[in-house]
Amino acid sequence: MMVVFRLLASGLIAFLSYAMWAWYANSLVTNDSEVLLKAALVQGTYSSAITLGFTAFLEYFFKKFGANHYCLPLILPRWSQHDHGNPCATKLVIEHALKTSQQKCQGTCLPGALLSPLPALAIQSILVIAINIMFMTPNLWLTILPSIIFSGIYGYAYSFGLSRKLERANVTKV
Repeated sequence: MMVVFRLLASGLIAFLSYAMWAWYANSLVTNDSEVLLKAALVQGTYSSAITLGFTAFLEYFFKKFGANHYCLPLILPRWSQHDHGNPCATKLVIEHALKTSQQKCQGTCLPGALLSPLPALAIQSILVIAINIMFMTPNLWLTILPSIIFSGIYGYAYSFGLSRKLERANVTKV
């Protein structure tokens, strides 16, 4: 019951805050109350729904990436192991570059908690841009920029919270 209350409260807060922002942002370029109301309802409804979906995406991507560590130079597609008897010069150069990067990268890997919010943030950003373009929001970037920025802040705060929770669970198991 408490989880449902938190979800409803966060959806309502998202609706009200982003609807008011969209009204204000678009009132800078038009006085047409129908346009302002439409922009406010579109952004408020979208923000309320995406708050719930965004959190579900964060949970999913944290489970995939959060407990791991990634060395940036090694976030590349795997190089094929078959060389048909003669090593290709390009393959040798890339293998050498990867080995050098790996040696220089030791101890400087990124925690998965830094990467896990990025897919959810990309999905959210594409959706908010597309929806506001579809509804012809007059002041598009001023309307959506706070949504993207606050989603990023929320995503990282949530991801780090999950990371701390995972660390505490691992400490109690040891």
